[in-house]
Amino acid sequence: MIVQHLYASIIKFQLKIALSVAVVLGCEMQLFSQSAEYTMKAVAFEKLSLFISWQANVIKNDPSQEFVIAVLGQNPFGNILKDVYKDKKIKDKRVKIVYFKNIKQLPECQILFISKIDPVDLQKVLSYVKGRPILTISDTEGFAEAGCFINFYIYENKLRFEINQKGMQDAGFTIDYRLLRVSKILNPTSE
Repeated sequence: MIVQHLYASIIKFQLKIALSVAVVLGCEMQLFSQSAEYTMKAVAFEKLSLFISWQANVIKNDPSQEFVIAVLGQNPFGNILKDVYKDKKIKDKRVKIVYFKNIKQLPECQILFISKIDPVDLQKVLSYVKGRPILTISDTEGFAEAGCFINFYIYENKLRFEINQKGMQDAGFTIDYRLLRVSKILNPTSE
């Protein structure tokens, strides 16, 4: 009887350990995939900039000037952005990464990544940056329709882009047709 009870206790203990290991491994797999996703998004900033032109007076041919990527709200990238852009340049400029929580602290930047925020707060952010040569990018469903210029989404395990073409054009950005061909276009223009 004591042996059976001891045996049952050992089995329960082993099951608890096995279940704990499965949960931990499952979380690590999810974290790994999220890390891979945000690495792709970080690299995409540079790739997108190859096919987007800012107004001539915004990005000058001054090599001492930095290309600034600002992240508003939660930082889903962790250290990924800093790691990716440690030695990489955008538009022939060193890249500076800035994180901030309040839109009124917005630094001068060329790209503004808007982390997951409430749609009402998104409208406040977009109103605040309106008229500035800042490429707004997000990864929240519906944000491109709401006025963000570019929205990342995953489809069939690939990073895809939604582009608010009219919004970008109205803000003075020029988009290479090759980028438009591989993107989902929202608010298309006749050009």
